[in-house]
Order: sequence, then structure tokens, then C-alpha cells
Amino acid sequence: MFALKKSVKPSCCLRVVQTARFENTAAYTDALALLKTDLKKAMLAKDDVKKTTIRTLLSSIKNKEIDAKKKDFDEFMLVELYSRLINQRKESISEFLKNNRADLVGREESEMSLIKHYLEALPVASKEDVEQKVVDLLNKLKNDQKDLQLKDIFKLLDLKTLPTEWKTSSNIIKSLVAQHFKNIFKN
Repeated sequence: MFALKKSVKPSCCLRVVQTARFENTAAYTDALALLKTDLKKAMLAKDDVKKTTIRTLLSSIKNKEIDAKKKDFDEFMLVELYSRLINQRKESISEFLKNNRADLVGREESEMSLIKHYLEALPVASKEDVEQKVVDLLNKLKNDQKDLQLKDIFKLLDLKTLPTEWKTSSNIIKSLVAQHFKNIFKN
């Protein structure tokens, strides 16, 4: 009769496909959806400043996703990204003012206000709220133990759960702790 031929593929041709599932937060996916719908609206309205700003935001987010492989993304990553982009706009504005380029200053200011709008739309605590919590925490630690060093404070902080409790990123907490440490512990 007929013999069935077994198909054997050499091992060099076999490829293992790894799939990774990421659990992005709902706020993160909502923020991306908002950006994409606003981009469509800006395209229809032919609003060039809004369109290019949103494209810049989307490309920055995509670059961050590519750079940080195998990581879940949340609204705190967006806060850091938006804050960095706002700081870049502020630096650009100061440079343009030094060089008497008022036309470019206006464009940068409008981009910065648009990025601030998207930053405020995220469900995170404001910088002032987090700053107050950090100051309260440092004052409490100072009352408990007078001679703590900055590294000791970072060891005491639970940076796994604290960001979700305070609704901010761990990097923002770290920077604010370092910023306020001198004022509170050196006095």
C-alpha cells in the first residue's frame, strides 16, 4: 500500500515563538485612546499644532514601550513622560527668548499647555499632594529617629506599594524625598 512519509524538519529551521502578555492599566489604555481620538479630531479640524503635539506624544510613548521591553505600563509612566516633555518645552522657550524668537516661543507654549492638559487628565495625584505627603512622612521619621541619612530613609520606604497608595510614580517620590530631605533633617 501507500507509506506515509514522515516530515522531519531540521532543528535549525524550528523557531520558538515567545508571546508575552502585558497588563497595562486601564488608565494607560484610556489615555492612549484619548490621544488617538484627539489626533483624529485635530486632523479633521486641520489644527497643526495639536496634531503635531499629539503625534509627538504618541511617538514618545511608543519609543518608551519599545525601549522597555517586557514591562507593564501604567499612568505613572505617562506622568514621567509628559513631565519630561513639559520640561523640554520650558527649556526651549527660555532658549528662544534668549535668541529673540517670539514666533517659536508661542508654538512651544501652546504645545506645553496641550501636554499639561493631557497630564491633568491622568488619574494621578498632583505634585503638591505628593509633596505634602513626602513632607509629612519625613517629619514623622524625624520625630521618630533624629539622625537618619537619606539612604536610610530610602531603605524604610516601601517603593512597591507606596506609589499605588499615593497615586504617583516611585521616581517622583524619590526625587521629592531627596529634595526635601535637607530642609527637614538639617534644620
